[in-house]
Amino acid sequence: MDLWTEFEGVTIDSAFSLNKLLQTEGRSAFFSTFNAKGESVLIRLIECHFDEEEILARWRGVQTLGHPSILRIDRFGQFRIEEDDITAVYAVFERVDANLGEVLERGRLTTSDAAQIGVSIASALETLHAHGFVHEHVEPRNIFEVGESVKLRGDCIRETPEGQAGFDARRRDVHDLALVLMQVLLGMPQPSNTHRLPTLPAPFNDIVPNGMSGEWGLADVKAALAPYKAFMAKLAATQGASAAATKTAFMAATAKARDLAANTFSSGTAAPPEPRREPPAWAGSKPAARAAFPGHEPADFELANLVNSSPHIFRRWIAVGVFLVIVLFLGWTFTHFLFGKRGSTDAQPAPAAGSAVAPSHGPPASSFQPTSEPPALSQGKTGWRVVAFTYNRKDQAQKKASSLAQKHPDLRPEVFSPTGRAPWLVTIGGVQQRDAAYALARKAPSLGLPRDTYAQNYTAR
Repeated sequence: MDLWTEFEGVTIDSAFSLNKLLQTEGRSAFFSTFNAKGESVLIRLIECHFDEEEILARWRGVQTLGHPSILRIDRFGQFRIEEDDITAVYAVFERVDANLGEVLERGRLTTSDAAQIGVSIASALETLHAHGFVHEHVEPRNIFEVGESVKLRGDCIRETPEGQAGFDARRRDVHDLALVLMQVLLGMPQPSNTHRLPTLPAPFNDIVPNGMSGEWGLADVKAALAPYKAFMAKLAATQGASAAATKTAFMAATAKARDLAANTFSSGTAAPPEPRREPPAWAGSKPAARAAFPGHEPADFELANLVNSSPHIFRRWIAVGVFLVIVLFLGWTFTHFLFGKRGSTDAQPAPAAGSAVAPSHGPPASSFQPTSEPPALSQGKTGWRVVAFTYNRKDQAQKKASSLAQKHPDLRPEVFSPTGRAPWLVTIGGVQQRDAAYALARKAPSLGLPRDTYAQNYTAR
């Protein structure tokens, strides 16, 4: 598939009309469509590289698991795009109510929200790992609210590698879950120094640092969240007036555990090893018997401890940071002046014969001249390029570039390899100056090209 926007309005498998392109993801794209009940749902399309059976087998495996915290695939299959002579697969998901990534853009959530998310995703990952899968895409935008449940996408999993690679992959899933929980509570990306993490409410003051460092596995995370899970089960069983009494008793019973856990990870220094104990409950939490991300409740703890308790140390680090920024800016200015001036006087290498490459001072992407010639294979390192697709086989890259050139000659796609061997890159726009390349890369997703399209300098060094 060349430009995903062209598929808006197309009907897949005589059942699902692709209403609107929502986002691209590598060689796949997400559209809105309607299921048999008339509900608006997500559908994912993937351009296959002779791996359609492998993808469908994974989806069958996820469907067989039937885990309540894995987003259900209601229907999947494959179809042919005859004009491109390629096979594609699709997956239609159950209806969702909210996406965690979008919710976090409006602010952080509460500890009870984080606990429900942690319990659900840890359980889903544990089941995947037990059945020979790893996820490797645990992040907020892949977590959904479905009614009263929190669910993780399951269409992007893969088989667990053997040996150490498999162990590392499973540990990365735990790391990513810990990072998600920190983002839920703080509404901020991962700090560069994990030893300076801010104080979190228990049990997340244990879960986040130990999960990110690799010291804890999923069993440890689930054990730390066990009090919340037990409380929610009892709350659901009691119902009515006794629910409030259950909650009060739960919070009172865990107050002592909160006090014991207060110093576990408050200053960035891990506590000394101690015998395994029952996990504490969290401070000031407010468990809820509904789905986890309304996105409107304020977080139930303050972030005053983000600043080191010593103002002198804090000011010292601020001064060091300002100094480093100034040094980096002066260095970048000097380098940009030196090499930018040099680059402006050097002639650009001539494109290969028959290539659709234009000189770097050529017209912008919106005024590219059409060409009926097939894209040529370029060798050598010749300047800034915008990379839209990557292939391990040259014939696949040439086929993609040729198909794209026939439909959209203004993009001037071509096959390029900086080394003369794999990987083979399908680039657009030819050789360009830096600013023009970045501008085209930013514009690419709106043209229906992959969201991870990027610009890179291949000038010979």
